[in-house]
Amino acid sequence: MADHREVILSGIRPTGRLHYGNYFGAIRHFLKLQEEGHRCYYFVADYHALTTVTEKTDFFGQTLSMLRTYVACGLDPYKSVIYRQSDLPCTAELALLLGMITNIGHLERGTTYKDKLSKLPPRQDGTEGNPLSYGLLGYPVLMAADILIVRADKVPVGDDQRQHVEMAIDIAQKFNSRFGETLKVPAAVSREALRLPGLDGASKMGKSDNNTLDLLDPPETVLAKIRAVQTTTDPLPLTTESNEPEMIVPQMPPSVGALYFLLYLLAPRDVYEDFVGKYRRREKFYKLLKTTLADYVNAFNKPIIERYNDPNNTDAFVLEFLRENAQKVTPVALETVEACREAMGIGRSLFRA
Repeated sequence: MADHREVILSGIRPTGRLHYGNYFGAIRHFLKLQEEGHRCYYFVADYHALTTVTEKTDFFGQTLSMLRTYVACGLDPYKSVIYRQSDLPCTAELALLLGMITNIGHLERGTTYKDKLSKLPPRQDGTEGNPLSYGLLGYPVLMAADILIVRADKVPVGDDQRQHVEMAIDIAQKFNSRFGETLKVPAAVSREALRLPGLDGASKMGKSDNNTLDLLDPPETVLAKIRAVQTTTDPLPLTTESNEPEMIVPQMPPSVGALYFLLYLLAPRDVYEDFVGKYRRREKFYKLLKTTLADYVNAFNKPIIERYNDPNNTDAFVLEFLRENAQKVTPVALETVEACREAMGIGRSLFRA
């Protein structure tokens, strides 16, 4: 029986240990889509992870650890199709075909590429030229291949990835205009992405900034990280912004705001509002705030850690469902590539016939 459910696609970079920014920015939304009964494709973007690599990194090991954490958070590999990008090598073939119709000027306008280019330090050897990789420049083409190869209907993304989805839409429309209706044109959908501030007060929690609370952090690590957050009063307090509609946000220094944001997400509303009152009354309460928040973080982490360490949630289990899910997605992916080859005039592969 044909499956007529909408196809939802999202990529996951193999970063290894996952933190609260990952959970509230993406995982929470993945779980919601899964439970709503959509046909969800979640791929591990290990090719994309190579775009800025400078030395060998154990992306395979990081993938296994990350997916065990996803399972521990509630993502079901038998309800959602979870696969590795590199286990679908025809994605690279489709990216090559799409690259033939993609203008370099179009790629050079990509925000990720422009941001990396603007941050390059001066060349010390006196040479000229652009040291960024072709992989980084062509990132949007590979992302378009990821989306188009499974004929995704919707691609939920945060604001930082919206341009890449729009570029994928442009590429698909250009292909269809030149070679006939071959590719399904997806729709970009704004994900209810929550940008969680880092413990150092930075606008975003990120592994590279070393300002995260991790989902697998043990209690002693959680308490140490939270205790280290700077909470001295700022004479010129800044406004902490939130896209959580019911969150009460007083003016406060960014690092203090990060603690309050976490408390809002994890604690009962009356507990959060009580600490808001303490802040507004300028009481001496930061020690209590930190120990209270640590308790709620540990309560949130505990079942995730237990499920991560479950004897059934092993590397072997991850490898098993990755193989099974790659087999599920391969037929539709191959059919997309073959249709594009035929539309462009080079014909279907003789080796896949």
